[in-house]
Amino acid sequence: MIRFETERLILRNYTMDDVPAVHEYFSSEEVSRYEDFWPMTIDEVAEGLSEWKDMDNRMAVVLKETGELIGSVGYWVHDEDEETEYSIDYDFNPRFWHKGYALEAAKEVVRHLTEDLHVKEICGDCDERNIASSNLLERLGFRLVEIVDDAYKKDADGNPIMIRSKEYRLTA
Repeated sequence: MIRFETERLILRNYTMDDVPAVHEYFSSEEVSRYEDFWPMTIDEVAEGLSEWKDMDNRMAVVLKETGELIGSVGYWVHDEDEETEYSIDYDFNPRFWHKGYALEAAKEVVRHLTEDLHVKEICGDCDERNIASSNLLERLGFRLVEIVDDAYKKDADGNPIMIRSKEYRLTA
């Protein structure tokens, strides 16, 4: 089990009790607009959390003051061609946007990766239109390395939806 504390936040493993709070923002078009998922049903969220609850790289972000779950943060590990790549990600309830919580939580994930796990390079990416996410990655010290055409969503007919994705790197 994992648990980190920042000035205002607790980052911890998920529990199945978190399903309603996570569903509140994962069901939002506002949140899913720039993500690789469409708004989720409560059953889809429960299915995801049933896997994430046992993963130390997927964390619920909780306000210390109130205990309210306000977002998700974590990282993925990809092994490609004998190279391991760590990618940070985050999603927050729109009610808690523009308060610095995503930056605070993501800083802790970067700290954990670089100091505790000794990761030398971290990746981040976002839809080119997602200015808030670009700004967050840049405030964390990530540098833009390329913009690529990507297709991570499909339309109702199963056709890929092309987007321009900004690819970032942070070297420790």
